[in-house]
Amino acid sequence: MAARFDPSRYPVEIVMPENNEISPIDYALRWQRHEAAQRQASVQNRRIVFTTLSLHAITDLRVSFNGEGDSGQIEDIAVTPEDRADLLDAEITMMTTSWPGSDTLLERAPLRNAVENVCYDALSQTHGGWENNDGAYGDIVFDVDQRTVTLEFNERYMSTEYFEHSWTEEADHGA
Repeated sequence: MAARFDPSRYPVEIVMPENNEISPIDYALRWQRHEAAQRQASVQNRRIVFTTLSLHAITDLRVSFNGEGDSGQIEDIAVTPEDRADLLDAEITMMTTSWPGSDTLLERAPLRNAVENVCYDALSQTHGGWENNDGAYGDIVFDVDQRTVTLEFNERYMSTEYFEHSWTEEADHGA
């Protein structure tokens, strides 16, 4: 006969932290909600960027990024046609999220900020940690006619190859 589990023999004391810490499960759920809100904001910001660029007859944007050693940044935003680059400073309404919440907020900011948010979101969704260690570089291309964002990503890494050679006293490997 199998022994029965008697819960009274194993009292459980539930202790709530006094310093407002949350459990790992609650933190993971909060993070998932925040990421979902970030993805929603990114979709909206892509629409806002493409609509704004299209209205001003910009055909494409090329955003260059570079990072290594735990830091990375957008280095340049090139606009075609070039004479419309000042549009990047125009105020638009974009969506943002704030941590630790999962609320999306509307914020007035230069178009440049919305473009950068879309780029950083693309990098974090596909290559989280791209700026760490040897890092990465590349371009993010906005094709306005096709309404596509293409990430051209180059990851840096250090490679090591090990070789070992042994010779006997009599061996001749000639040169």
